[in-house]
Amino acid sequence: MRIIVLLIFLSLLFVRGHAETRFVNTSGGTFFDVKDLSKELLDFDVIFFGEMHTIEPVHRAQAELSHALADVDPALMFSFEMWERDTQDLMDKFLAGELEEDRFVEESRAWGNYDSYRPMLMLAQERNLKVIAANIPRDYATRVSREGWDFVWSLPDLERRWIAQKLTAPEDEYKKEFFGIMTDMGDHEMKPEDLENYYRAQCIKDDTMAESIALYLKEHPGHRLMHFNGDFHSRAWRGTVSRLQELMPGLRIAVISPEIVDDLHKPVLPDDMAALASHLLILEPPIEEGER
Repeated sequence: MRIIVLLIFLSLLFVRGHAETRFVNTSGGTFFDVKDLSKELLDFDVIFFGEMHTIEPVHRAQAELSHALADVDPALMFSFEMWERDTQDLMDKFLAGELEEDRFVEESRAWGNYDSYRPMLMLAQERNLKVIAANIPRDYATRVSREGWDFVWSLPDLERRWIAQKLTAPEDEYKKEFFGIMTDMGDHEMKPEDLENYYRAQCIKDDTMAESIALYLKEHPGHRLMHFNGDFHSRAWRGTVSRLQELMPGLRIAVISPEIVDDLHKPVLPDDMAALASHLLILEPPIEEGER
């Protein structure tokens, strides 16, 4: 969800990048290059790659890992928060070469940093990989953030299908952390009902993305899937990950989460890193424009 990750990483918006990145397995502390990591990920059915939307080294790591994983798994599928369910036909036509890229970008409401995701789409087009436009159309999520989600059940069938059938807003650590972020980042105190609606807007995206993934996995048994979303949607196996686990309890799920460290080569990693993700993508603090 763009609004949440932008809030979390507001101080990182105007950056140029990092020297490099490294992957580490949180259960054993083993560092991997991309090829070795791709082989380890063959043990999982679904890989969630959490991202900081504006940090290009994270996107480069996504592209490198996507290519490496596709090399060892030709049946790989991709799924994106960045495209919404009602644009699936456009995605399919673009990947099939039936829609010009400029039209696809415009008509599918691609994010402003489309070039960050283009390498994965080009890979999918080249190797005939399935790509899922997983998210709820943003107009509905925006409406939820303003008025709650009671309106969802009165939508016409043609519109209702763009939203998960089951909607959940659990009272858990995810909600607690979400409320904390919204409260800390706000420039004025938010009303409880406004906080609740923003949380439901977050959750309706989680539910819809999880359902989208589950539907395609059931239609394509035995296929592996890598899903790209803002880190808050998947960190600590919460959000979209927890919803997918509820829908398909037997899935083996890996979570990759970015972690900023002061020294890439002698990183001080979180004590609870195994609770945050199966793998961390570590990177150094971004360099602000004024520091160059």
